[in-house]
Formats: sequence, structure tokens, C-alpha cells
Amino acid sequence: MQYAPEIIQRLQAASEVDEPLDDFIKEWIDRPWPLTPWASWTLFSLIRHRPRQEFVSQIVQHNLGIDQLDLAKRGYGAHPEGINSGPVPDLPDWEYNLHGRGCYIVHQETRIDIDVDFYDETADWYDLFFYQWYLKSLRQPELWEARVIELHPSFETVQYAFDELLEQGFLEQHSHYRASRLSFETGEILPLLESLTEKHAEPETMLRLAAVIGDWPLVERLLISGEIPPAVTAKARQITADREHFLANEFEQNENQSLALRALQENQSPDLDDFLKRTLQETNVLSIETALEIIAETGHPQWHPLVFDLLHKVDTATEPSQPGYWIQALEFLLRRNYRCEDIVDQLQFATTDSDQAAILALEFHPRYALDLFRKALRSPTPHTRTVAAAILALIDQSWCQRELLRILNESTDQGATVASRAALSVIGHRPSKTEVDNWEREHPLQLESEEYITIPESNLLDTPMFLKFEMDQWRDRVLPLRDIIPPGAE
Repeated sequence: MQYAPEIIQRLQAASEVDEPLDDFIKEWIDRPWPLTPWASWTLFSLIRHRPRQEFVSQIVQHNLGIDQLDLAKRGYGAHPEGINSGPVPDLPDWEYNLHGRGCYIVHQETRIDIDVDFYDETADWYDLFFYQWYLKSLRQPELWEARVIELHPSFETVQYAFDELLEQGFLEQHSHYRASRLSFETGEILPLLESLTEKHAEPETMLRLAAVIGDWPLVERLLISGEIPPAVTAKARQITADREHFLANEFEQNENQSLALRALQENQSPDLDDFLKRTLQETNVLSIETALEIIAETGHPQWHPLVFDLLHKVDTATEPSQPGYWIQALEFLLRRNYRCEDIVDQLQFATTDSDQAAILALEFHPRYALDLFRKALRSPTPHTRTVAAAILALIDQSWCQRELLRILNESTDQGATVASRAALSVIGHRPSKTEVDNWEREHPLQLESEEYITIPESNLLDTPMFLKFEMDQWRDRVLPLRDIIPPGAE
């Protein structure tokens, strides 16, 4: 199927205002269109995103002087020697960071970020995770992205839109990687999208656009309440009901209950509470974590005893590790002051989430905080070590530097120390920086091969970038706690 002509016809129709609105709606209400509104808006956003990825490609090739095809084939092996991050040459408003086979750029003022992995000489391939992060970075999204975000406020559920676009043939899957690209040419479509973006402020533009791509819930919302044709209301209700049925079926299939739960919340499902209660009684850890996130957003007291019962299914005194939802349940109850005296002492037993338990202890029971930070910095899990080091870098007190330096004095292992070294470098205290430099001079990084880099080596090299990311994620939570000194850390 050739999609471009149909898309062009619909966008051109949305641009014309000669036809009376009532006649326009009657013309388009029963005209077949294979996509749901969730997928339609995502499709147009992806068409507009392709030139942004091309912008990154141009930076890689022309500003950084890198052979993109070589980067696609060899990843880190194609990186220039030295530091591969910083201001983009000749584009000082943008910062870049090379990673693996890709490049990440961020605008210093707007903080818009665009991340691309390259699989050939083009910039055609979309990574779902990178696209979601682009959406998250937008402070003032334009027409297309604004509606995508409105339909997918969690950003996670954009996955359903990608799946639908692949199923309907608008996207095609890469043969070897989890990446996809448009299956049709967009040259004639882009100018129409930009023209509609400029016309967005004009009355009826958004309404006519919603009609031609089948977003009848939006059409209903934009029409004046007394002038809504019954056919529009019926169509809007049908689309919402079909979405509810699809998501309920996804939940029952038990393949990705977590995503289905989040989408049911976005769809304002009347049965959401029932789905949440069922989830709390099941054993799917990811689904329970998502259910607790949704419950925390509502904050309704009806959930307090249910979450308390869930927490007490985990025997912290005897089990060597806790499921991921354990720390969520504990935090939920502590923040709502629900039976705190019965649960706060459980913090000391945290293993799996000792990083998060440490900051929770600093806030609610500082007596346990120092031991938890020490446990987290020595965790066998790299992410736990990175989060703990990022939190200590944000607190940036003398006791934090001492705990980070202890790791360097205890170990000669690159992986065990990389997060602490990155945190000390961010803090920038001169004596600590000197100790980091000395450690790295005495224990230089030795890669297994000059031709390729292993996944553990890739993660090791990217830890400084991961640490800065975690600092951004935790900043608002941690900074109000900077002046708390845990017992034993004086």
C-alpha cells in the first residue's frame, strides 16, 4: 500500500477552509483510516523527527569529522581518541556525547535532546527509547508532539503506537536491531506538516486536522458543546471504548501488564481500580511496580492498608533480597505517615534497592543512612553504585567525599570504582580530584581488544554520562536534604 498519497490528500484537506465545517465533518466521519489517533499523531511526529535525526548525522560527519558508516559498523572502535563529549564544534549552543554507534546532542538553553543510533549511512532508523526521551525533553512542544504527549502522558505507552504503525505497515522493522524506519517517502508531506504547524493558532485548523486523521474524541472536545453532531459523539465514544477493550485484552494476555495498566490510566478507564487491586494480588513484579506508581499518583487513603499488606508479604529479616516494589511500598507508606512505627526499621535490611533506601533513610530515619550508602556504593549492581554516587555528589558534603574516596582506597577494580571516581570528578574538590588522577594513573583502563568494545566496557565508559543523568533525575529530591548529617558521618 502506498501511504504517502493518502496522507497528502488528508493534510491538504485539513489546510483548506472553504468548505463549511459541518459539511467537512460529515464528509470525513465515515471515511476509512487504518490508524487510531494514538498512532496517527505519533506517525506525523516521527515524520517531523526524521530531519532532526539528520541534523545529528550532519554533526557527526561534518562537525566531528567521523565516518558515519564506520561508526555504524564498529561503534566505539570508530570514535576518535580522547574525550568524545562537549560543545559541538562551530555550534556552541549544542553539546554532544558519542556513545557506541550513536550520538546524543542537547541544546544548552532549551535542554531539547536528540539521540540517534546509526545502523547504516542514513539517519532513518528510530529508537523508541530515544524518541520517548526526546518527547520528555520538550518544554514547549509544538502541535504534533503536544498531542502525542497529551495522548501518552507517561511516554511509556508510545510503544503501543510504534507497534500499531509496524503492524499496519507505516513503519518497517530493522532486520537485526530493535529499530524501525518509515516505509514511505516523506518529501511532499513535510511541507504540509510545517504549514499546518504555522496555522495551528487559526480557528478550526486543529479541529479539521483531527477530523481527517480520525481523532474524533478531540473533534468532540473542540466543538462548541451545543453544536456537537450526535454522530461525532458516537464516533468519539466508540474510539474510547475500542481503546478500553484493546487495553483490557492486553492486560489479560499478561504479556505486558505494566504497559497496559499505564495506558488504562491514561484512557481514564472506569475499571482502573479493579485492575490495580488484581495486580497487587499477583506476582508480576513489574506490574506491581507500575500499580504502585499509579496508586502513589492518586494518593487515596483507600490504598494504605492494601499497600501495607503488600509490604508485609516480604520478609526483610530473612530474604536475601527484596522485589523492586518493596522500596516503593515502603516510601508510599512513610510519606503518608501510615503506621510508620511499624515499618521504618525495615530500611536497615534493604539490599536490592540500598541506594533508594539510603536517601529514604536520610529523610525519615538518618540513623540507617550511612550504612545504606556504604552498602550501595559496594553493591554488585552497577546501577545501584551509580545512583548512590550521584546522590552523594549532589549532597557534596565532606562526609560524602570521604565515603567515595573509601571505594578508591579499597579496590583496584575499574568497574567497582568507576561511579565513585565519576562522582568525585563532578564534585571537583582539588584533593579528591588528585586522588582520582593518581588512582587512574596507577590502574589504567585496559580494553580487551582494539577492534571492538564489549558491553561491560561500553557501560564502564558511559558511567560518567549515566551519573550526570542520575544527578538530574534526583536533584529536586536530594537538594533539600543536603544539610542532614547521618550519625557516624561527622
